[in-house]
Amino acid sequence: MTTSRSFLDGLAQDDRAALAARWTVRHYDRKKMIIAHDEQSRDVFFVLEGRARATVYSEEGKSVAFRDIEAGGIFGELAAIDGKTRSASVIALDPLRIATLSEAAFRELVTSRPGLTWALLTHLTLQIRHMTDRVYEFSTLIVRKRLIRELLRLAQHDDRQGAPATINPVPTHFDLASRISTHREAVSREMSALARNNLIEKRGKKLILKDVDALERLCGSEE
Repeated sequence: MTTSRSFLDGLAQDDRAALAARWTVRHYDRKKMIIAHDEQSRDVFFVLEGRARATVYSEEGKSVAFRDIEAGGIFGELAAIDGKTRSASVIALDPLRIATLSEAAFRELVTSRPGLTWALLTHLTLQIRHMTDRVYEFSTLIVRKRLIRELLRLAQHDDRQGAPATINPVPTHFDLASRISTHREAVSREMSALARNNLIEKRGKKLILKDVDALERLCGSEE
């Protein structure tokens, strides 16, 4: 499992410099809401330090996490492109340092700098592929398989066959339930089963996926 480069890391030096010349850097405390679902703002944001999460809430208050935005990531670009309201709320998971770019500056730079335009297209394509995978999983897979796929997405390992993978820090069961559209009790039940089968193990603040190959077979096999 490999980790793709962030939006900012994928930019040429001159394109990143052009952004930095126009953006404003701000700081947000942990749990601070940066944008709210359905609000009318149009600014575009770049995470310089920390991590944020894009989330929507049901009428009953259940959260559904779309994605985590790591350092180097971009969010808020959809409203700047189509002029519609925000598609999700974004909340700081850690103390954040964020660069903010106005809609006007974003549009000017994207239309005048081909490298930035291509980076944006690549980013949006990756998001579409991610959402396609999520729709497939939510529509066709049982909770166990959705959970294993999410654990594999969150894990970091070196691609050696049979090597363990690590998730640091351990995600809460509530967090995992939000990511795979289920309830905490279902996640607790499935995590206990994976631990009993010696496939995962909690070590301090880390979750170890002890047999990645076996987990991949489990989430890909038919019931």
